[in-house]
Amino acid sequence: MTADKKMEITVKDFYDENRDDLSLEIVSGQDGMNNVISEVEPHHPGLAFAGFADYVSDKAILIMGDVESAYLKKTSSLKRSTNLSRIFAKRFPCLIAGDKVEVPKIMKMLSNRNSIPLFSSKTETPMLFHRTSTYLSSKLAPSVTFHGTLVDIYGIGVLISGKSGIGKSECALDLIDRGHRLVADDAIKIFRRGEHILMGTGIAPDSALQYHMEVRGVGILDIAKIFGIRGVRLHKRIEIEINLVEWKQDTNVERVGLKEETKSILGVEIPLVTIPLIPGKNVSVIAEVVALNHLLKISGYDTAKVFNATLIKLMQEKAKKLARLDEDVE
Repeated sequence: MTADKKMEITVKDFYDENRDDLSLEIVSGQDGMNNVISEVEPHHPGLAFAGFADYVSDKAILIMGDVESAYLKKTSSLKRSTNLSRIFAKRFPCLIAGDKVEVPKIMKMLSNRNSIPLFSSKTETPMLFHRTSTYLSSKLAPSVTFHGTLVDIYGIGVLISGKSGIGKSECALDLIDRGHRLVADDAIKIFRRGEHILMGTGIAPDSALQYHMEVRGVGILDIAKIFGIRGVRLHKRIEIEINLVEWKQDTNVERVGLKEETKSILGVEIPLVTIPLIPGKNVSVIAEVVALNHLLKISGYDTAKVFNATLIKLMQEKAKKLARLDEDVE
């Protein structure tokens, strides 16, 4: 697992990929299209417009709406010019004016002078914030590249790991043949969404290489072409990892299931199940059972804990019967 470099995008990338969805039109500041955005959440410039610009970030998009526009119209020309000059001196990436608001001439002038792109949008401000944040959270999320295979099994994203050549791809191929879906093989891009969700996809999503798989002895297979759309999906939430290991006499594996192992990826803990491999073991069936058992746990039923509690209850009842027999003998 290798950490990816800190994610960032240019204003040009943001504009090109969101122009239609956000109804963006460039008003001024075209020279700053290579400015860098690296913060997920866009900022409201309300307090900054009032003169408190200390916390204007040079990495975040500013979004203004009709409230900020109405405030600027009510302020004096001198105060408006002073406060806006202070904001644009912070060199933030770009500013979007939503709600079809009219952009003041002084703002256009400062935009050109400081090479900070200024966009107008027909989208209402709350929706503009939501869509911008959603887009950036995907683009700028912390991520790592993981060597393994990601398969959707009964709606559960299962990450299959293990050393090279141990049979990860072969296991995934059998699962796909059984009706499950491949997300990515060999190199998986894992990124964190929010604080507790891991998402996985191929390192080149939407490309012609996304669903290719190497099976030793066979070669490169195009899973999407062989199994059709039913056998693949673009991305999936990762909820559990299955680690395939070679069986050895001293291999320490969980027998009952009371002790749960976990794996930390990007600070998110997910369950880890270690499966030792021996000839004849049907790993794909075990992987299905692991996914189904995880679904049971999500619904509130933990087989190992229920079995343990039942066993303890039976032992306690038997102990009581033996105690009564001892009393009768005395």
